[in-house]
Amino acid sequence: MNAPPSAEAVVNRQARAAKIQSPEFDLVVADASWSWTDRLFSPLAAMGPRLLTFQACDWRTAWNQRRAAGDWFRPRRQRAENHWEQSFILPPGWMKTYPSLGMRPFRRAVASWRAARRSTRPLVLAISYPHYLYLRDMLQPDALLYYNMDDYSLYWTGQEAAVRRLERRAVVESDLAVFCAQVRAEEWRAAAPEAADRIIHLPHGAPAAAIAPAPQHRPANPPADLVALPRPYLGFVGSLEDRLDWPLLEAVARRFSTGSILLIGREPPKTREPWYEDFLRVKRLPNVHVLGWRDQADLPGYNASFDVCMIPYRCEHPFNRVSCPTKIMDYMATSRPVVSTAVPECCLYTDLFEIAQSEEAFLDCIHRIVASGSDDGRATDRWECARSATWERTSARLLGNLLSRLC
Repeated sequence: MNAPPSAEAVVNRQARAAKIQSPEFDLVVADASWSWTDRLFSPLAAMGPRLLTFQACDWRTAWNQRRAAGDWFRPRRQRAENHWEQSFILPPGWMKTYPSLGMRPFRRAVASWRAARRSTRPLVLAISYPHYLYLRDMLQPDALLYYNMDDYSLYWTGQEAAVRRLERRAVVESDLAVFCAQVRAEEWRAAAPEAADRIIHLPHGAPAAAIAPAPQHRPANPPADLVALPRPYLGFVGSLEDRLDWPLLEAVARRFSTGSILLIGREPPKTREPWYEDFLRVKRLPNVHVLGWRDQADLPGYNASFDVCMIPYRCEHPFNRVSCPTKIMDYMATSRPVVSTAVPECCLYTDLFEIAQSEEAFLDCIHRIVASGSDDGRATDRWECARSATWERTSARLLGNLLSRLC
């Protein structure tokens, strides 16, 4: 799988892609297990493509998530007109360690789905991990879309070089390579100049349901479990893990000791890594409230009630350097003020929220916003940005970029 594509293979790919003259094609997404991948591709079912999305995980993950019994038997269900979904629960490492075998259930699922539709439409395959190139080789789709969410070489210790080689193939052999983080798009334009015109940066969208009818210059009324807590509310929504700058959060809690530091996300499992002691120290502070998991539908209500929305990520963390935090648009959908550390993707929004280059700057940014009545004067700008970048609009841009390279 590591050899570069031959000239003949490139010509054959182009010839297959030439069959696509409109959005009326079958689109298979392998896979849409992450919520943001599902949000990106699902709206396409209303734009012309007929959509099949896969939800894949291993036995251990499914057991820990207490997945429904029906998910274990790979059911296919129709979610909406022109949108079907199928679950796969496979042995750990099956798709990556034994991909020639691990991809067979997916190939059969695609064949069954298309046969049930009696489909003669062109087939487009969207892959979210480079290992799905093995599925591409089995299906021989008319077009290939590669959707990148991270630096995957960080995922598999000891296999970094092999993963990079496989990802290079995914980028070079795709009709469109989509990166949610700008830094990754730029890296691959430099690393694969022959594919530069097929590489785009497409950041995560904003949830339309969270966008208020008008800009919110003041915090919204809080959910019931926050009503008794003193303001200002300085909030973070996301995974409570090593990617967070826990000493920074401790400094925030101590500087704003009369307010409430609200952390929404599952508590991390106990570990011996040094950051976990930092987390426990922060958690013990009297004005820090670790609220635990909240349903996705309830999160906009919490975000909208914050005086300041925080993105306190460690800038040196390798995952943070190449990520596109979903909370950027989740926060901006509420139009509330945001203060972030200088992680690369957040630095693209310096005109819309505060980027702090140091701990003291982070604290000063929060102080200025709170002192101004929790209104930094940019609520309207964030509101307009979110309205122009909903998931539905982001999906439409994806489809337009794909068609412009195929039709």
